[in-house]
Amino acid sequence: MTRAEAGDARGSQGLEAVVPFTFSCHRCGRCCTAGEGHVYVDESEVGGLARARGMTSEAFAQRFLRQVSNPHTNERVLALREEPAGSGRCALLEGTNECTVYDARPAHCASFPFWPSVTDDVAGFERARSICPGISVVVSEETKRAAFAELEALYAEVDAFVERSRSVCIQRGVCCRFEEAGHEVFASALEADFAADRHPQAPEPEAEGRCPYHVQGRCEAREGRPLACRTYFCDTRTQSVLSEAHEHFLERLRAIAARLEYPRVYARFPELLRARGVGAS
Repeated sequence: MTRAEAGDARGSQGLEAVVPFTFSCHRCGRCCTAGEGHVYVDESEVGGLARARGMTSEAFAQRFLRQVSNPHTNERVLALREEPAGSGRCALLEGTNECTVYDARPAHCASFPFWPSVTDDVAGFERARSICPGISVVVSEETKRAAFAELEALYAEVDAFVERSRSVCIQRGVCCRFEEAGHEVFASALEADFAADRHPQAPEPEAEGRCPYHVQGRCEAREGRPLACRTYFCDTRTQSVLSEAHEHFLERLRAIAARLEYPRVYARFPELLRARGVGAS
């Protein structure tokens, strides 16, 4: 099971939490690199962790484990080391936050964010939510409809501004082939919900990390595409103008979300869509 599949399989467990939420892993590694506290390791898990690293249990413990005090019981327990010390980054990560022991990871890791400190405590939930873009507050249909109406009105303003700028799109589709264009598209939870509502069906992305709505060189979700797509053009004559406009409209989008208490999530658009079942097999 992949990291994303594991997250999706547990996606609805937060519905009974003090703040109801769903969860889908974005494979961003933020839970392993940010925040405070400890990741506890049971002694029975050390052997599997050591084998995953090709080490003896003794060598693994010396390199990657430390003893800490459990604040709930005051017992001395094992925990994963951070590297550098105090950074919040797990010492078992390599490269772009890839876990080197994922299949053998401790139960404490595997159960995030369904920890009592998150599910039973509002402050703890907010801390976890600020770190993890895969945590999504359950939004009422009434709130969604109100937010969608305001977002549509904002998009209409954006499109009118872009038309007045006379930016030219020659429909090469390069801007949506992120690995060629050298950029990524980020969006808010509100924008992703809106896109998924307007365009709930899409095939698997044509390449790793691409938008599922980009099919054979064309966007199949023009109505629901996010602000970042609407304000990006290859036309060098208007790029600076549209860049300034993007920041202006982004602030207004955030104001809509804040006023309606919409989840404060801003992440890669394809990952947000996948978390909503769009483009996922």
